[in-house]
Amino acid sequence: MKQLLLLIFIAAALFVQGQNKNVQLQFMSVYPQPIIGKGTKGAETVRFGFEGGTSVKLFGYYYIFTTENFDVPKTAAVRLALWKSKDGIKFTRIYQMAQTNFNWNDTSTNLMSTWSPMLAFDTEKNRWSVFHVGYSRKPGSTDVYNMFGRIRRYDSEMFGKKGIAGPYKLGDWLNIDPQGAAWEGSAKSVSFSAYKVGKEWYGLIGTNTVPSIQSPTSMGANTGETKVFFRVSLTKANSLTGRWERVDSLSPVLFDPEFIENPIVTKINDSLYIAVYDGDNKHELSYAVSTDGIHWGKEHLMLIPNAPTWLHSMRTPLGLIDEGNNVYTIYFTAFDGNNPDKILPLWHNGFGNVGMMKVKLVADK
Repeated sequence: MKQLLLLIFIAAALFVQGQNKNVQLQFMSVYPQPIIGKGTKGAETVRFGFEGGTSVKLFGYYYIFTTENFDVPKTAAVRLALWKSKDGIKFTRIYQMAQTNFNWNDTSTNLMSTWSPMLAFDTEKNRWSVFHVGYSRKPGSTDVYNMFGRIRRYDSEMFGKKGIAGPYKLGDWLNIDPQGAAWEGSAKSVSFSAYKVGKEWYGLIGTNTVPSIQSPTSMGANTGETKVFFRVSLTKANSLTGRWERVDSLSPVLFDPEFIENPIVTKINDSLYIAVYDGDNKHELSYAVSTDGIHWGKEHLMLIPNAPTWLHSMRTPLGLIDEGNNVYTIYFTAFDGNNPDKILPLWHNGFGNVGMMKVKLVADK
């Protein structure tokens, strides 16, 4: 009995230790104009802007994988593209990975709408992989905007880290139980971001509880009669392209109890991991901290003071890029709030620009 109590005590101590790193991201600056927006060369055909994705710095270049919301139906007519920059400010569109199948009544293939490209380097296979959600319209849904998703993978055809620029070939669907827990909701999987802890892979898989039948004017927002939750589950695998299992004892991962979307984990060092994500904010960045990459603390909010007018509402941070001396670049997408024609769905609030900010990491030693 004493041994059992000792084990419980140790487990509880490790659980708390995994959460309670005193870490803050301090705001330094935000670039005054969008990095990629309406006036950017290569974005001429993107009608509703950009949303979500991943950014990295490699061999002196910055790379942004993002979703281009290029036409109507808004949030369905989308494609995945890669942008590249030498100075981190002026970006060039260099590659298109995937796009919609243009079948707005597709209820089965999960190829109608492609979103949220998340990058990971497969250390075992020595190549880059990009995971993204593929959506289909929910059976019985009254509108095209209401979808359920599965996670699909693309793999770089070139081995080594220099293969980041592609081309990418189609891989498999994520090997995971599609049902999940009851709390995950009818959207199934809506994002997936993988990261490594030691020799094991972990991933955060996003879900939401948007009902199968809901008005497009309120979908995605808690403005109707039904409370909607956007949450994530912790998953684990022995290899990036192998079988993934949910860690039920640690799921849902509640940085915030109501809204977590598109989280991306950055390993700062062996005892510090930071997840940045869309926290449904206006002028604040959401992030959470872990000392082991497995147990996570509660949401932190970093205010973006004197936000430029095009940054009407913060959307999705695309990860942390280490610039040295505890300074990090964060690329992010943000809505400008300009939708005079009230084009549905209204929760997509105007044109989505890609912005850039600098933050300082402050942590206890």
